[in-house]
Amino acid sequence: MKIRSRLLILTSVLICAVLALGPIFIAYGNEPMTLERGVFSETEKKSDPLKIRQTFNKLKRTTQNIYKVTMRSTVAFRLQTALGYVSTIDLPEPAQKVFVGDQELFKVEVYERQVLVKPITDETDARSNLVIVTASNRLAFDVSVGPPDTADFVLDFRLPKEDEALVKNAFEERVKEKTDELEEVYQERSEELNEQAEKLSEEKLLEKVASGVQTIELRKSEAEEDVQVNLLSLSQVADKAYLRFSVLNYSRTPFKVLKVLVGAVSHERKFLRNKETGVIELPSELELPETISPDAYEYGVLVFDYRVLGKKQKPFIRILEDSEMGKKRDIEIKGFKWFE
Repeated sequence: MKIRSRLLILTSVLICAVLALGPIFIAYGNEPMTLERGVFSETEKKSDPLKIRQTFNKLKRTTQNIYKVTMRSTVAFRLQTALGYVSTIDLPEPAQKVFVGDQELFKVEVYERQVLVKPITDETDARSNLVIVTASNRLAFDVSVGPPDTADFVLDFRLPKEDEALVKNAFEERVKEKTDELEEVYQERSEELNEQAEKLSEEKLLEKVASGVQTIELRKSEAEEDVQVNLLSLSQVADKAYLRFSVLNYSRTPFKVLKVLVGAVSHERKFLRNKETGVIELPSELELPETISPDAYEYGVLVFDYRVLGKKQKPFIRILEDSEMGKKRDIEIKGFKWFE
């Protein structure tokens, strides 16, 4: 009995030892030991540090959070901030006065041409208004809080004149490219002609170019349901006219263009009032994207035959929306400057 009891005790001790040493044998077997979180293996240490930092921080491109905007005092811009982030409003001129609706929700700091906005609350639905006054304009904002992925990190504002200059330069560059293209085609064909025919064609081309070019600067705009149309200029080159305009969609839904019309409305004075008596639509060619995305700014050109309107006629441009649901946001601008 004593021997049997000793054997049982010895067996129990051996079993306990095996159970205690088991994880050590497993850890030092064929499989390597698992490293604690935050410790890199030798292979990871030798890899590209930039890739490791990108993976750890989940870095993404931030260009989608930076926007260029034209200054306008007739709309309230939407500025979305994010908790733990700062949004910057870059101005083309110094800010003279800045007002914020609720100073307990948002912190606003002003540094000459920069206005910094940061939420100082944990409320994810915090909202307030912001007004910035400069020497030539007044900007109004509807400030809210949202996810960082959709936040506005930088709003880079430009003066309307700068946009008009960019459009004018782009238009002149396009005319130059078209002229160069026509000259190249003409040169290729002229090689097949004799000297007399070549001289005659060259003279006709010079006469057409020298027939006169005039440009009228237009500053007229109309808006409908967060969609605004700005007339920029009306140009005449030979027997063609070019009406340049821009469409700004600062709504949350795309603006699909159905048709753009240009023409003239006839007026007749009856009983001390002007009454429309007829509408003339001018055949034209349009250069404008079919869909204008939300918060997008697109430029368009209407090309039609040059003509002078009568004294009782006033020009118009109509932009019709292709919408199957809700109210159509059709926009019409009348009575802008025309050729004399």
